[in-house]
Amino acid sequence: MSSAQGSARQVREAVDAAMVVDRAGWSGAARSAEVVELLAARERLDALVHAAVGEWDRDAAWALDGSVSPVAWLAHRTPVTRQDAATLVRSARHVARHEVTAKALGAGDISVAHVQVAARAVKHREDLYEQHEDVLLDAARALDPSAFRAAMAHWRRCADAVDDHDRAVKEITGSYLDIVSTFEGVGHLDGRLDAVSTATLVRVLDRMEPPDGFDGIAAPRTRAQRRADALVRLASGERPPPINLDITVDIDTLAGRPSPDLEHGCCEIAGSGPVSPAVAAMLACDAAIGRVMMRGRSEVLDVGRQTRMLNRAQRRALGIRDGGCVEPGCTAPAEWCDAHHIVHWTAHGPTNLANLELRCRRHHILQHQRDLQAALARRQE
Repeated sequence: MSSAQGSARQVREAVDAAMVVDRAGWSGAARSAEVVELLAARERLDALVHAAVGEWDRDAAWALDGSVSPVAWLAHRTPVTRQDAATLVRSARHVARHEVTAKALGAGDISVAHVQVAARAVKHREDLYEQHEDVLLDAARALDPSAFRAAMAHWRRCADAVDDHDRAVKEITGSYLDIVSTFEGVGHLDGRLDAVSTATLVRVLDRMEPPDGFDGIAAPRTRAQRRADALVRLASGERPPPINLDITVDIDTLAGRPSPDLEHGCCEIAGSGPVSPAVAAMLACDAAIGRVMMRGRSEVLDVGRQTRMLNRAQRRALGIRDGGCVEPGCTAPAEWCDAHHIVHWTAHGPTNLANLELRCRRHHILQHQRDLQAALARRQE
């Protein structure tokens, strides 16, 4: 018997002994203390399981008896579902691939829950994780798993914006709306709106139909019912109320640097949620949107006015000068284009014709993608 098998047997025997302990006379405090101790013990055991599974998977030991995958082997030979087996293998591989993460888990500095969150977030972005591993582990040490999940969601959006132009384009241009009618004429809506459109529509609908009072004859409508009524009013030609959107932008994130505050370090529309740096940069170029520039969680660098950064004369002059999108080979007309700052306003670029050009939405995002990649390259030099 190997030493590992002996240790595993000792763990099993200790658990079996704990199972038959008589707790009938225990106080509430004693029961609480036991729950804490058991969960702490399980955490350490789970860390050991991840290390063992990572080594087992690395050596392809699961293939020795003909299994086609480690997930299939675990689901067949251990009391776990295929979904749980897949989660375990993904997290164990993440630990095995990243030595610093493995040491942090082994030392108890981070939990298995942190590892599971990170492993899911870094899929297809492992190289970027290696570049930012120290920053991400510092965040994991400081945050509970729920808050760390939000931090990793921000990091993933930033990573996608830097590495995946197609994904950034889809985030803005992949909107659609489908309405299917039943035999009774009842409509069922299905669709997808980009983050800015979603925030705009939700704010308009909620402003048009605020919550009902509780003193009426009928029961108050649900929020979903109120939004449906507002949408019909909007489609009937009723003028929507004026609304404003505020976007909070972290200066480090927008400049292509990993943020020192991952919990609040990306870009988000106030009250709606995060957007990628590509979207934030595009909105900052030419949009009726208020901006709040931040460094970290609490340092406000700049609060912009809620107004378009180009006046009508500048926009008209751009259309005459450029004629349409300036990207070579693109034939998008001027009315389809955004006004793009060549030197972005975060780098003190002025809003004048010499620093402006027309770009269609796809090539506008692409140019910000190039700028992000260039910023990262300069940082690594």
